[in-house]
Amino acid sequence: MNEKPSTNNRNGTTLIVVMGMTLLGTLAAASVMFCVGWRTQLASRLVDLEQAFYLAAAGAERSATYVINGHTESATLTGTLGNGRYVSTIACTAMAGGGSEIDVTSVGTADGVSRTVILHGLRHVSWARYALWYSSESAKLWMAPGEKFSGRVYSGPQFHFSDQDLATKGQVHFYDRAWSAATTVEKASTAVSPIFDDGLILGVTAESMSSISFSDLLSQSTTGGLVLPGATTIVLNGTTMTINNALNGWTNRVVAIPNNGIVYVQTTTVTSTSYQNVWVSTGWRSGYWSSQPVTTSATYPGDITVSAPSGLNGRLTLVAENNINIIDHVRYAANPATDATSDDALGLIAQQDVVVKTSAPNNLSIYAHITCINGGFGVENYNTGSLRGTLTVYGGIVNSIRKAVGTIGSTGYSKNYIFDTRFEKNPPPCYPKLPDELEWTEWDG
Repeated sequence: MNEKPSTNNRNGTTLIVVMGMTLLGTLAAASVMFCVGWRTQLASRLVDLEQAFYLAAAGAERSATYVINGHTESATLTGTLGNGRYVSTIACTAMAGGGSEIDVTSVGTADGVSRTVILHGLRHVSWARYALWYSSESAKLWMAPGEKFSGRVYSGPQFHFSDQDLATKGQVHFYDRAWSAATTVEKASTAVSPIFDDGLILGVTAESMSSISFSDLLSQSTTGGLVLPGATTIVLNGTTMTINNALNGWTNRVVAIPNNGIVYVQTTTVTSTSYQNVWVSTGWRSGYWSSQPVTTSATYPGDITVSAPSGLNGRLTLVAENNINIIDHVRYAANPATDATSDDALGLIAQQDVVVKTSAPNNLSIYAHITCINGGFGVENYNTGSLRGTLTVYGGIVNSIRKAVGTIGSTGYSKNYIFDTRFEKNPPPCYPKLPDELEWTEWDG
């Protein structure tokens, strides 16, 4: 006998299916809501992290501005932006010769989320950062094959590249930034292809040395340094200087290197009064002799004549209000080219020229960074006589007018210019700084 299916059984089955579908829908909805909530929280956290990073970066930038405005002491700067804030800590470490190296740690916080930006080795950029800088040249001066520049190079006029001995000496090589106010370069032949590791930028705005202040250098010399009047001869020997200065009455005076490492030689005018007898007439065939004052004045240029054949042991900057004359080797006690521990450093800053005199020896070595504000670095009578071997400058040259040291293959010296990379971080004492320019060793954030 056939039985008719129960309506109750069918209704129960339908209810189970509906409940199951409802449960699945609820689970799916809950899953979607969870995912949406999680993603919303994640997005919110990412926004907070991003905001915290920019807050930390803002604190680091404010600290950099604080430093560039002349503050070199440790400090903590705070600030609030929107719903977040930053705390930036500046830690300064003094370096020899008045410089300092600075670490900045900036923490930004937004809605309880923090990010940190660290600037390691923040420092002012000094003029000693240049391997070569010149705004004009005394004649068309060629860069010879084989020349290498490890530091920055700036030229107001064109770069001129020679091809003499190119096959044996190779191309001119720039390892750091190179730029020029000129819009083109000149090559002696199509074979000349200088190497620019960081590229060459042409047509830049012409630069100047107007930021270098002799009054600032004099001010630093009067506090912990040494100021001398008129022509001065200085022989550097280890940690002492043997000085001849007529106006001071010094003959072979042995003096220690000043505490802040700067010697400033001034152009000085000396006024003197003498008396001479003058006939004073009181009438026809009458009168008397009277002693009358006569005032005379003489100006003594602020020249420095320098040598250091035995080597400087220490850190020193010599500043001349006129010329600096080099008559012998200028060396360090520890040669940084072969001794990585050398901390010897010399700066030569002249208002006019730094001149290698004809009395200087052949195959001359000059270990120093050289700056000539209105003149240039060059060799006296470079275009006469015979070849004088190699002129090694281990440091750098900044001059208003690039001058010659020889004629290629004929007279004077051939160049061996080597940038002292130590000066990137630690220039000679009290060396002038570039305006509004900082650099750092490492950015971590």
